[in-house]
Amino acid sequence: MLFIGCHPDDIELGCGGLLNKIKNQYTIFALTLSKNQVNSSNKNLIKEQKKSLDSLGIKNSKNIVADFTTREMFKERQEICDYLWTIKKKINPTCVFVTPNDLHQDHQVCNIEAQRVFRDCTILEYFISRSTFFDKPRIFVELSKTNIDAKIKALKNYKTYKNKNYFYEDSIWTSSKFFGSKSELEYCEVFNPISMIIK
Repeated sequence: MLFIGCHPDDIELGCGGLLNKIKNQYTIFALTLSKNQVNSSNKNLIKEQKKSLDSLGIKNSKNIVADFTTREMFKERQEICDYLWTIKKKINPTCVFVTPNDLHQDHQVCNIEAQRVFRDCTILEYFISRSTFFDKPRIFVELSKTNIDAKIKALKNYKTYKNKNYFYEDSIWTSSKFFGSKSELEYCEVFNPISMIIK
């Protein structure tokens, strides 16, 4: 499995509970396209991300970080496409989780280029509360309190973002309960399928 984010924190915000749930069942790789270092206050982000993903079971050897420019990915579409082809050849995933095609310009590029490269894979887009508007989620993954606790613990490694409201514990719990209520589950994360490959 391959989880793709544009920025440090995307994967954990969208899939942190799922990662904790499946970490011992599958070989999982995380790919982040940008180190998000344009802003000098973000200098510790990559260290924080490594700790965060490590706590969810993704070790350093399976945590890949590229160096495309945050908010400028539309200028680097072809380079990103070529890079994703390189990753595909190395990892050969059958299932890819990707940023949604939402309000964030980088997420849009990531989503479209992933569809271009991984068209022979199952592709699921995840939900990021700050920028995603799903008309109706199609896939609801049941999570336990332990899974949500692990997600919150992972996100606490991001000291850089500790004052962001979407990092607050209440925000994480509220989102997981809100979507859970739509599917008769106590807690969940939601996803929408872009493609489903069944062999």
